[in-house]
Amino acid sequence: MDLSRAGYRDSQGNFNGPPLDARDQFLQDGRDVNTAIYEIGIDANNAREDIRDIQSVIGYASSDIFGLEVDFTNRVYRRLAGAIGRTPGGGFNDIGIFSGRVRCIVADNGTILAYRGDAAYTETGALTVAVTVGSTTFPVDTSAQVMVYQPKFYYRVVPVAVEAIAGGRGYSLKHARYYISETPREGFKLHPAFIKQGVERDFVLIGAFEGSLQQNGVYNLTDEQTANFAPGTGDRLSSRAGVKPASGLTQALNRRNCGILAENRGPGWSQMYAAIASATQMLMMVELGTFNTQNAIGRGVVDFPTGTGNESLNTGATSALGDSSGMAPGLDGQVSVSYRGQENPWGNIWECVDGMNFPANGSNEVFIADNNFTENRFVDNYVNAGISISRRNGYISAFCYNEAFDWLFLPSETRGDSELPVGDHLWQNWAAVDQRVAYLGASWTSGSLGGGFYWLLAYAVSGRSRYIGGRLVYVP
Repeated sequence: MDLSRAGYRDSQGNFNGPPLDARDQFLQDGRDVNTAIYEIGIDANNAREDIRDIQSVIGYASSDIFGLEVDFTNRVYRRLAGAIGRTPGGGFNDIGIFSGRVRCIVADNGTILAYRGDAAYTETGALTVAVTVGSTTFPVDTSAQVMVYQPKFYYRVVPVAVEAIAGGRGYSLKHARYYISETPREGFKLHPAFIKQGVERDFVLIGAFEGSLQQNGVYNLTDEQTANFAPGTGDRLSSRAGVKPASGLTQALNRRNCGILAENRGPGWSQMYAAIASATQMLMMVELGTFNTQNAIGRGVVDFPTGTGNESLNTGATSALGDSSGMAPGLDGQVSVSYRGQENPWGNIWECVDGMNFPANGSNEVFIADNNFTENRFVDNYVNAGISISRRNGYISAFCYNEAFDWLFLPSETRGDSELPVGDHLWQNWAAVDQRVAYLGASWTSGSLGGGFYWLLAYAVSGRSRYIGGRLVYVP
């Protein structure tokens, strides 16, 4: 087959296409892939992979695929396919993977007890009325965690321009197209947030609020430093309104101990981990039409002085927003923000992200897992993602790329600024003598460094801080 006009894959499997003006003409004319195949002289009976290659070149015209093209080098964004002409919020409310992202309350056994708007819905952390689901009745005072229901979705990342990472593994993604779809499509993959230990899930539940502490059924309202981090105890990470997020002010709330508190809630529960964090990041980026979440929604709780203790704000300031995105009333930079029900995905307090281990060998490589989270592990369920993140602290200007882990948003290059092309920062320590762990989002002091893609990758496994907390997750 003659790909001279359509493009080709190089020895690393990367696709090289025709000039942008040819691709743009197909997109502007709204021609579908079959028309494009005919017009550039390719036999429509070619293999499916060849058709996928053409779609990589010209993009998709389908109204039920939603995409964003990002030219990191030239700092340019462009909506693609069904996202063209849409605006964040109401413009995406007819799409189930966005509008289906709603708050609900969940029992410790994973039963969804009520959705926001139902009479039994509460954000107090416990039922105020009895609820019957199927043949089971849950009495008043049953623990009820406030979670965000996220339906599954499929995605595709098309690398338009990449550069090999000098002295490291993988590529630096300089220009890319990101697509998401509610339904399976040729060339798309189910997002790994909805695959755990090889089993597909129809949805996941993400804590609506930053994690707080529940001790033997009683909620810790002011971040008293009294947690028992032993597995199997009555101390549990929680998600409810009206409380101070848990921190490591004096107690040993490092990443693993925060994970233990989440896992103590029972089977299916964990703290936030890499694939779950990525799902929210990908949805935000496509809907907002930018990586700069602070500009699109609000700065978040990032403009307070450092203080002396856990200065994060209490949870629940965005309860009135419900399932919508936006900021709480008040001064931008000093009030909470929400992305479709998830309060403070950046700002207020850093959040531990499990399933990401960085070895102490100077490589800045990352090992990824979706279960059996353990520190200092780089074998078995922890798989090398085949990428090396930037060794330079700074504002993100490109992300790492390896096709098997193309859903990760880890920085390969840090030569941007607080506005473009991403607007968020990387803080890492590649020369650390200990294995490092991952935190996401920013704290109350981070200012313009913060946002939904701001990574702190400098702390050792034992690290604890008044600036660091966590978030609850449930995977059925």
